[in-house]
Amino acid sequence: MSLGQAQGVYVSTLLNALGNDYTAVRDYLMINGGMFQEIAKINGEAIRGLEPKISIWTNGGDNGEGAIGMKEVAGVYKMLPPLFKTVHEQTGMLPPAWMGVLPDKNS
Repeated sequence: MSLGQAQGVYVSTLLNALGNDYTAVRDYLMINGGMFQEIAKINGEAIRGLEPKISIWTNGGDNGEGAIGMKEVAGVYKMLPPLFKTVHEQTGMLPPAWMGVLPDKNS
């Protein structure tokens, strides 16, 4: 029996055993063939050496009115300096002068 014929019998047997569910056969073959481990390895290599910095900003939540109030607008302005700093740390880019400046290192 040739390799192709043997593989055909194998896939046909799997398909029959799994109730002719093509998706289940595909998933089984991908798991059994190590595809997900290989994808994880490739993704791990892609991000090796990155040092992400995560910043979380909040202004205390929704005012319940469904509209942006002064508290929300003030929150946006409070968010800009740490945002500028994070972007500068991660990319080296500075904001345009008309938009603002980075906060002092002491703040």
